[in-house]
Amino acid sequence: MRQDIRVGFEVRTLDNMLMRNFASSVRSNGLDELTIMHGWIIGYLYENREMNIYQKDIEAYFSIGRSTVTNILKLMEKKGYLVREAVAHDARLKQLKLTQTGIKLHEDTQLLIAGLDQRTIEGISEEELDTFYLVIRKLKENLEVQRLERMNMREEQDD
Repeated sequence: MRQDIRVGFEVRTLDNMLMRNFASSVRSNGLDELTIMHGWIIGYLYENREMNIYQKDIEAYFSIGRSTVTNILKLMEKKGYLVREAVAHDARLKQLKLTQTGIKLHEDTQLLIAGLDQRTIEGISEEELDTFYLVIRKLKENLEVQRLERMNMREEQDD
């Protein structure tokens, strides 16, 4: 096994390749308006449309900051993908709901992604994919432990 290969570099390179491939496919299929993050958020809202989803849920699920999510949601609302509806029990809370435009965009995008995924995993066995997903899960767990350790160190320094 090569020790000079860095996990972060390989993940970043793979991510860049996947994003370029997706963006190119989106453009060639006439879905230019959609950014990757918009697509992920729309997918999350679509899959959880029976639940009450708020901005804090998006922040937690995607591990991104409040100001970033605020800007993303404002743009998505402006483009007509979603609406923010006030909640009766707390006027500060705004429930996120997809519009018909957002729903249609999600469904069209899912067809595109299914095809891309199929082509991306060509020649990879089920066993190899299982191993790949196991390694990803372990990497995420290790990164979460590191994040919690940093938080604990900061709390100790603040005391």
